[in-house]
Amino acid sequence: MQRKEAARVCLGFLLTVLIMAGAIALLSVWLSRDSDADELQAGGEAHRVVVIDAGHGGADGGAVAHDGTLEKDINLEIARVLAALMRVSGYKVVMTRERDEMLGQDMTSGSAKMRDLKKRLEISSSYPEALTVSVHCNKFPQESCHGLQVYYGEGAQVAAEAVQNAFSLVDSSNRRKIKKADSSIYLLHRASAPSILVECGFLSNRAELEGLKTEEYRKALALAIFHGASEFYDIQ
Repeated sequence: MQRKEAARVCLGFLLTVLIMAGAIALLSVWLSRDSDADELQAGGEAHRVVVIDAGHGGADGGAVAHDGTLEKDINLEIARVLAALMRVSGYKVVMTRERDEMLGQDMTSGSAKMRDLKKRLEISSSYPEALTVSVHCNKFPQESCHGLQVYYGEGAQVAAEAVQNAFSLVDSSNRRKIKKADSSIYLLHRASAPSILVECGFLSNRAELEGLKTEEYRKALALAIFHGASEFYDIQ
């Protein structure tokens, strides 16, 4: 019991350090920006645009945890933190959804789920030079499965690797590897823009679920994703 408690304290300390380091770095960037940078973002002319896609929403709750926690809600919370990090660093952010809703319901053909996916793809395709980051959570029958994993589409392998590597600072036990998306991942397989999908953890793993339900852990995840997106743009 004492070992478990010590491990929990160590993880909490690591997350706190990570969050504080990220906050300090972002504050430095914010203070060093001049008025021209603000005007670029306000005027929509920033050359660095990121599309953030919070998976599921509305009638589509996504995966459901044993306690009723819905994937759609976790996805949106992480996406909101990520959007704030990107904006304060000078990026123009486009979010596919900012509230609990399904997209594309004004379309006339296809199921509600397909209309939703098509609308997300339409938004992503409107910014062909931007990186699209789709935020999701996982679920599996075996509770032992845990950890973040990143899937990537054409032109986004660097971003996927950077996110996966950054997450190792949050959970050094994670051994998951990035994977190239196949046709089962609609948004990435059909995207014309570079895109990644981040499975932020397993709702079926009780320990990981408890982390995903906390603001601190979601901030740490958002920082890992932020790092990956930033690295992608730095090499462009």
